[in-house]
Amino acid sequence: MATEVRMPKMGMSMESGTLVEWHRQAGDEVVEGEVIAEISSDKIESEVTAPASGVLGEPAVAEGEEVAVGAVLALIGAAGQAPPPAPSEAVGAEAAEPAPAEADPKPAPEQPRATAAGAASRPKASPAARRVARELGVDLAEVAPTASGDRITSEDVRKAAEGVDEAAATGVGAGHTPRDDGEAVPFRGIRAVVAKRMAESVRSTAQVTVTREANASGLVARRADLLPGIEEATGARLTYTDLLVEAVARLLGEHPRLNATLDGDGVRRHRRVAVGVAVALEDGLIVPVIHDVQAKSLEEIVRARVDLAERARVGDLAAEEVADATFTITNLGGFGTDVFTPILNLPQVAILGVGRIAERAVAVDGDVIVRPTVWLSLTVDHRAVDGAPAAAFLHALAGAWDDPG
Repeated sequence: MATEVRMPKMGMSMESGTLVEWHRQAGDEVVEGEVIAEISSDKIESEVTAPASGVLGEPAVAEGEEVAVGAVLALIGAAGQAPPPAPSEAVGAEAAEPAPAEADPKPAPEQPRATAAGAASRPKASPAARRVARELGVDLAEVAPTASGDRITSEDVRKAAEGVDEAAATGVGAGHTPRDDGEAVPFRGIRAVVAKRMAESVRSTAQVTVTREANASGLVARRADLLPGIEEATGARLTYTDLLVEAVARLLGEHPRLNATLDGDGVRRHRRVAVGVAVALEDGLIVPVIHDVQAKSLEEIVRARVDLAERARVGDLAAEEVADATFTITNLGGFGTDVFTPILNLPQVAILGVGRIAERAVAVDGDVIVRPTVWLSLTVDHRAVDGAPAAAFLHALAGAWDDPG
């Protein structure tokens, strides 16, 4: 009896996934636990491993195709026999049992097949690294991992690509063909996910952004005061984003309309606070989630933020670590941005955009003084939150910095 390879469920909210790339082909011998395909959902990219050893059958799902959770992607037959055909009902999440293999199958045509030893020798790489390698034309077999362990990261691939480009520029490797700068690049992988979700967010919600400039003197002073102790306790630098997460978590308890998500024809207001912190990647954006922030100390927030951000950049996040946020913060201050309009991260009803902290001239009691200020931009779904509650939240956030408690 052939063994089914199905689209896995990566998180409670996942309903479908996209087959990004097959790493093995029909007729290949595969080993149980070996990575045979790369998939992506609306949250994260992951890998599909062989549920049994044997010969991989004809794929029922093509690369780039989106199918329901539980869909049969392919079958794995007995080693040494002909590869099983693609199951006809593969795209259904509740597919029937596959038809039994032929009683007397004909020998498969001779073709190169991977052995267990060959599978073990395949480069170990994160899904993000495999995607970047495809886009940059880098052979993973030529990339050496630099992080702990032997898994290649996307950063390893980019460094290898820089070496290839440098060799081409200096005349080394005359056979190398430069990539065409005018090449059309289709949305794939995480870039396709971002494109789909952002367009859906704008189409399906009534978004309005409330913006204000806030005195950042208290925030700057608090970071300077806490920086040495936090660094000693955690080994990480305290950032303004950490202090924002701390303040937002406290204030959302007082402003429950913003700590909410869309739920059918209504809104679900949450008691827990789960803050998503946007992390920019080379080719997209991902939002790891710090769960139960209301119960965490500042040190715990720093540790969680650093851990999630580091693993986000190498494509090593679990599905539950990018799911079920109740509020999102996106900070572009490090890029020199002053003001921008963040787009809602569905199904949340609010997202806070933070610009750079800079010294600016402001009028205070009739005098012009220079002090650090920051622009805050809060986008809300107007169906769930009106302008006044949004403005009240920003006012409270600015006040929290002046009196951090």
